[in-house]
Amino acid sequence: MIFTVNHTTFYQYSKNVFLEPHTLRLFPRSDPAQSILEHRLKINPEPAGMSKALDLWGNSYAQVWFNDLHHSLKIVSICRVKTQRQNPFDYFLPVNARTIPVQLSPLEKLDLKSCLQTLYPDHVDHLNELQKLSRQFIEDSRESVAEFLLNLNSWIFSEFQREERQAPGIIAPCTLLNSRTGSCRDLSVLFIEICRSAGIPARFVSGYQEGDPDLPQAELHAWAEVYLPAIGWRGYDPTYGLAVADRHIALAASPWPEQTMPVSGNIRGTGATSTMTHEVVMRSFDSN
Repeated sequence: MIFTVNHTTFYQYSKNVFLEPHTLRLFPRSDPAQSILEHRLKINPEPAGMSKALDLWGNSYAQVWFNDLHHSLKIVSICRVKTQRQNPFDYFLPVNARTIPVQLSPLEKLDLKSCLQTLYPDHVDHLNELQKLSRQFIEDSRESVAEFLLNLNSWIFSEFQREERQAPGIIAPCTLLNSRTGSCRDLSVLFIEICRSAGIPARFVSGYQEGDPDLPQAELHAWAEVYLPAIGWRGYDPTYGLAVADRHIALAASPWPEQTMPVSGNIRGTGATSTMTHEVVMRSFDSN
């Protein structure tokens, strides 16, 4: 598939403010599952400077900085991306990746340590509840990694209601287990935490998902990726109950959700307040 995405983020300030340096993670990832055909950034006011780089996890990002005072900030990301993985199960699991916990090499254990740690180390009740859930899924899947991931993904999709929540932050899994309602980022963190509790490395991904192709208005989306030895990172989207194939476009991935935020930065201005709106318009075309 070929997708075009026009993503606009607009900040309005109650008074003129000084814009501190902002970090933009709006660059589609280039990997075996997707390739970038075009990408442009339009920023108003025009930055005084821009520096592009790779972060710790190989995500492209830009730091932009500004001069003078401004009453608004508009960032438009325009991209055209070709997705290439039609079959999300186009691999053969080696023996050491078939059962839980997956058998990692010493170097993999060292590199993936942060993808096996809970996001809530101080929440004892949280950890106990997650361990209980992971043990149940391990038992139900007969210790099969593939079945565990599919069962967990399907369970979250069927048992939880999705909501669009503009407020920042993530609902902790224990709270989510009681309310059974959360945004895509909340459901993804629940999936990640249960995987990590079972000894499966997992990380958080931000990007876009096709959704209803008849509706051009889309949203930013979040899902999870798990690491399988000899296979690498593979995506699971508990919001839709899908194994990720060619209907998702990844922007950034990290063990920590806050390191995948599309736009982050601060302002300086005594007593100033801000409002933020965004719009994502996504269209798809058959690449054949």
